[in-house]
Amino acid sequence: MVTMNRLFPIRAIGQGLCLLDPDRFTAVLQATPVTFGLKSLAEQDRLAHAYANFLNGLEFPVQVLVRSDSVRMDDYLGELKTRENEMAAHLRPSLGEYVNFIRESAAMRHLIRRRFYILLSWRGSDTRSRPLRRGEALWEEAERELARRREVVEQGLRPLGVHLCGLDAEETFRFIYTSLGVGRELPKGVGWAWD
Repeated sequence: MVTMNRLFPIRAIGQGLCLLDPDRFTAVLQATPVTFGLKSLAEQDRLAHAYANFLNGLEFPVQVLVRSDSVRMDDYLGELKTRENEMAAHLRPSLGEYVNFIRESAAMRHLIRRRFYILLSWRGSDTRSRPLRRGEALWEEAERELARRREVVEQGLRPLGVHLCGLDAEETFRFIYTSLGVGRELPKGVGWAWD
């Protein structure tokens, strides 16, 4: 954790955003991808132009991060099994066949899961040297500004079929922690929550 903090100076993680340095805030949003390769050439061209127009119309910086992780088959298949009750009854018999197909595919090739993230940042003008607590003016201003920016990004990506989901405090910490290559599991006994 100490090494991670030197590389990525996290001061606080709250619901929907984290504080880096004394006055820099970041929100991490997960985006659902569009199956671009399955679209017709005309639709691909339309999506590419719409995406370029969206990026050119932004008045603030946006970072897009594509993260590729190896799929741990046991975890994935276990997750599928837990969702069996959520499936429509007529689809449940196909689950066994799908699980077998996935196992056979994994035996033949390495499976990768790609996740897409959008990072929004905002810098305040505060000179205090201690971390801010929720409820203080700069934290609230950051929440409002990042919420406004998120709305702009959501409106721009919605016509492309991309939907955004904000990360909660634990998911934000997990995202940062695993992005630094530290590991998949969060360290035990680290007090990262910010109330």
